[in-house]
Amino acid sequence: MNNPFFSIVIPVYNGLTHDLPRCLDSIWQQPFDTSLYEVICVDDCSTDGTQAWLDTQTTCHHNMRVFKNDVNIRQGGGRNRGIREARGKYIVLIDQDDYYHQGAITKVYNHLCQSELDVLIVDCAYERPGRPSNTLQHNFPHRETMTGDEIILKNSIPYAPWKFIFLRSLIIDNNLFFDENERIEDIDWVHRLVHRAERAQYQPILFIHYLKSDISTTMTSFKSPVTTYSMMRCGRRLFLLPTKDFADSCDELKRAMENLGENVFRLGLRNLLTCKDSMSNKRKAIGEIIAPHSKRATALTKIAVAMPITFSIVSNITATFLPWFIILRRKWKYRN
Repeated sequence: MNNPFFSIVIPVYNGLTHDLPRCLDSIWQQPFDTSLYEVICVDDCSTDGTQAWLDTQTTCHHNMRVFKNDVNIRQGGGRNRGIREARGKYIVLIDQDDYYHQGAITKVYNHLCQSELDVLIVDCAYERPGRPSNTLQHNFPHRETMTGDEIILKNSIPYAPWKFIFLRSLIIDNNLFFDENERIEDIDWVHRLVHRAERAQYQPILFIHYLKSDISTTMTSFKSPVTTYSMMRCGRRLFLLPTKDFADSCDELKRAMENLGENVFRLGLRNLLTCKDSMSNKRKAIGEIIAPHSKRATALTKIAVAMPITFSIVSNITATFLPWFIILRRKWKYRN
């Protein structure tokens, strides 16, 4: 096929048990010319029969390509490979357990044909299982075309990478790839992406329905040690952006990145009190992740660095009961 307008990239892992068929159906059912887009699925060593199922799908859809990783490199790695293999002018991302709103791709296509943007930011609706919704999550006030830095300061930007439609060349030319083998790989990435855009814009287009299930990374991060450590590393990366990608930016933007990094780091640090892990792993995290950040120390950081053994013991004790409070609070929040 000729080079399409969109390349839709889907990182896949055990997709048959995580709603991949529904995700793909939401693409095939779009009232949109199939010659204008391709679908790239990158299978990350699935174990549930997804690889064979994907092969059958390529026989039904001429604009679908499947790639299979030899080792598991998580979502960031899957997206990286999909972007490298893509032929489209613009990249569109989606996770396997989400789905597109009907007609949304056509709306985005029409808008990009008129606007010629580097990055278009769209919106989503959060859903709980069995509770569909069309309510926009963000609905930002500023919708004019701006530089990436302006849009970060005026609107702030969402963290999920599938809310961004962006030029593939923006990634390739600036080497803006995701960190691989990380769980929280997207918060710093979206800021680096938008920062590079000369023409960026938010539009209140309901693009994706995001299912917040009880097993998603977002909903279980408070009790996952792997996610907790990844979140603190992400906070460190964000905090260092002013001396790297944002070195030539204004002071206001640099402070915004530092503050965001602090908030993400503190959330990860707080999650150490709700997740169980071995004493050696927790002490290692304190030495390798928390200690280098101790100059910007909160009280919790100081305690962890000063008394790593005691902190590890206490955190594993609190992890036996604090998650229950979080779960009960969420049940109350989503009771309707």
